[in-house]
Amino acid sequence: MTKDDLRLSPAGLRLVRQFCDDPARRWSGTELSKQIGLGSGTLYPLLAKLEKAGWLKPEWEVIDPREAGRPRRRYYTLTATGARGARNALADFQLQDAVGGLQWTT
Repeated sequence: MTKDDLRLSPAGLRLVRQFCDDPARRWSGTELSKQIGLGSGTLYPLLAKLEKAGWLKPEWEVIDPREAGRPRRRYYTLTATGARGARNALADFQLQDAVGGLQWTT
């Protein structure tokens, strides 16, 4: 299995689909969680898996947490490898408009 052929759960497919919908956007974990409805116990292990595979590039926000009154955020962007891999992973699935779930295509 290559980095382009990473196996993903339905939650992982929803996550990579979110990145594919706006490939240039930087996403924080909180934004992703709210957008696709994944809890931190599911989301952050998926982000780590995709980062390790080279699909995502992480970047820490450059702020002073004391001045901002909050912790720094970690942002993720889709890499070229990730875009290729996500397209391959999503090619076997069809998104249902009405239900919002994933379904195998035949």
